[in-house]
Amino acid sequence: MARSSQVPAAILLLTAGVLLARHVGEVFCSGARPMVRGRSVSSLALQAEAGESGDRVLLKVLSPEGAGISQSCSEVILPSASGQLGVLAGHAPMMSALDIGVLRYKQAGVWKPLVVMGGFASIDSNTLSVLVNDWETADGIEMDQAKSNMDEATRLLEKSDSKKDKLDATQMVKKAAARLQAAMFMTGSKK
Repeated sequence: MARSSQVPAAILLLTAGVLLARHVGEVFCSGARPMVRGRSVSSLALQAEAGESGDRVLLKVLSPEGAGISQSCSEVILPSASGQLGVLAGHAPMMSALDIGVLRYKQAGVWKPLVVMGGFASIDSNTLSVLVNDWETADGIEMDQAKSNMDEATRLLEKSDSKKDKLDATQMVKKAAARLQAAMFMTGSKK
């Protein structure tokens, strides 16, 4: 008796799997674009750049000292602990840990970098709140100084012996690399 009730369940499961595979195949093989609220993601970004309200993300960056920025932008790319994370208007509510790196946001068609020193990001209702240990605008970073800081941090990492020294040196390398990346980004965008 138990065997006859397992057969219909197995057939149902197999049928559901086939239908799911067919749907996934149609989506990926048809060239369909990802959709948010019935519109393609690329059209959302273009409309946000055109200044249409409702398709913008309010970016708020705050540090423990209370210093911060608040900007309306069309796209944001975060240096999350698991890789880069892109945020557009209509993004699902979520939280993410941030690593040391460069946060980029697009405003009036121009990407602008911020160096963030780790923290957390939360998005809800088109508001992206970024709480960081510290942050720095790329305008105040000199390329030569950033290069020398990177060289010094790398040298310290190579010379470190204890686990604590290696951990401290690794953090220094991450900070120096983020500052150098932001400075290079600004140099490239001025051309």
